[in-house]
Amino acid sequence: MEQLTMCVMDDIQAVVKGITSTIPWEEHEVRIVGTANNGEQGWSLLAEQQPDIVITDIKMPRLSGLELMKRAMDAGLRSKFIFISGYSDFQYAQEAIKLGAFDYLLKPFTPEEILGAVLKVRQVIESEQAKSQQLQKLKQKAVSSSEYERHSYLLGLLRHEIGGYLNESRWDELDIELDSSNLNVLVIEVDGYTRYGSTMHLDAEIVPFAVQNIVSETLNRYTRSVVLRENRYRLAAIFNTSDQIDVSDLMEQCRHNVEQYSKKTISIGVGTIARRPQEIWISYANADKAISYRFYSEGNCIFQYAELENQDAVAPVYPLEKEKELFYALKCGNESSCHRIIDDILEVWQNAKGFPEPLTMIRLLSGLAFAIYRAFCDEITEEERLRLEADLTVLEAMRSLTFDGWGAYIKHFSSMGCEIMDKKRLTDVKQAISKSQEFISMNLSENLTLQTCAQSVHLSPSYFANAFKKETGMTLIQYITKLRMEKAKELLVAGVQVQEICQMLGYEDRPYFSGLFKKYCGMTPTHFRQMYENG
Repeated sequence: MEQLTMCVMDDIQAVVKGITSTIPWEEHEVRIVGTANNGEQGWSLLAEQQPDIVITDIKMPRLSGLELMKRAMDAGLRSKFIFISGYSDFQYAQEAIKLGAFDYLLKPFTPEEILGAVLKVRQVIESEQAKSQQLQKLKQKAVSSSEYERHSYLLGLLRHEIGGYLNESRWDELDIELDSSNLNVLVIEVDGYTRYGSTMHLDAEIVPFAVQNIVSETLNRYTRSVVLRENRYRLAAIFNTSDQIDVSDLMEQCRHNVEQYSKKTISIGVGTIARRPQEIWISYANADKAISYRFYSEGNCIFQYAELENQDAVAPVYPLEKEKELFYALKCGNESSCHRIIDDILEVWQNAKGFPEPLTMIRLLSGLAFAIYRAFCDEITEEERLRLEADLTVLEAMRSLTFDGWGAYIKHFSSMGCEIMDKKRLTDVKQAISKSQEFISMNLSENLTLQTCAQSVHLSPSYFANAFKKETGMTLIQYITKLRMEKAKELLVAGVQVQEICQMLGYEDRPYFSGLFKKYCGMTPTHFRQMYENG
């Protein structure tokens, strides 16, 4: 328990000093916050300090102890009074007890009697505080329970859940402070939480609560409302509307206040009028459809269902030829071409007359992403396929991406595939060059040409020539010559005749062979053999 505060009052200074100094009050968690020698000083002290305990003489100059107690009670102070007095003042003591004084001590008293009285007061105060805290917890629990029931009931109405939520009497039972007629619903989304590649910051939990408070305060300034939190970045508000309320202006005020006070932006979808609680779900569904058109914007917008329902449905055209171009670029692993073609496809959809329903467009974009995935499936390993599937799973959890967000995602996904294809192509080329080197090594006596070597690994001569030089650092002719010259040195050391070596390595002209050998080794074949034999 926290330290208690106490004031001591008596017109005899020795009594005050004896009470305050002879007992180690700090050891008993009691702190003396003031003393007084007359009633007027005492009242000023009481009003200023509002102590937990007051020890006072029942008869004090200028203002008696009883008057002090009466004033304290009238002022709502919760101080506990312990009176001290002589035998002649017993009738005052009786009145003090009737008024609620905690204890009465006769002079002369001992320090032990004073301490005992104070410790008894302490026990009473501790008991009262414990009961008060318990009562407060019960009240808070009741309020929380009631708030939870109201919240659950209203969410049930929004989502058209069956059962008790459709019971009209529950509206009154839960004491919902809204007129049950002329209701409207808003759906509010905090912008910036659904863009592809965005990062949740430390304020991700704080921002929605701030937005909820700002929207609630704005709405309640003009009408009655309840603002509910649906998830991390989405709110729903039910409010009373009337002919005197311009909904467009009210929504603009909400949008403006959120931007001004939270430094964040929101998008708002406005539903239709509900004449009774059981129609709230219709207004909510319309508000939800209205806000879905945020898909075509970067947010900070207001969408009213009443303005959208009269628009003609637009069917987007799917550019099949562009899709074929995209698949070819994907197979080649050409990232820049993929991005250019994706931009072309998105531009066709973006420049179409009117806006298709967002869900229709999302299905097209989702289909394009999965088509890209299928284009890679036959060309990649199981591990790489699982990596792409994991990224698509992230996409499934981001249903609120905007049109631009989808474009960024699809480009990112195509880049992932191109990276895999590029690595695969490099691996395939390495393997092809390695096989061609084996083929060359086994056929040094044959007429090795660019065509025969490329054909051995099923590559075009021009592609093979470039890939071979990139991989080995030498042209094909340089590589073949190197292998033949190294083999010639082995044969010369083994004592094979130069003419035989020429035939074994595919050279018909000995002088031509000797010239190549001298150029490669810096000496003729005969000189090389003599140098080896001479040690």
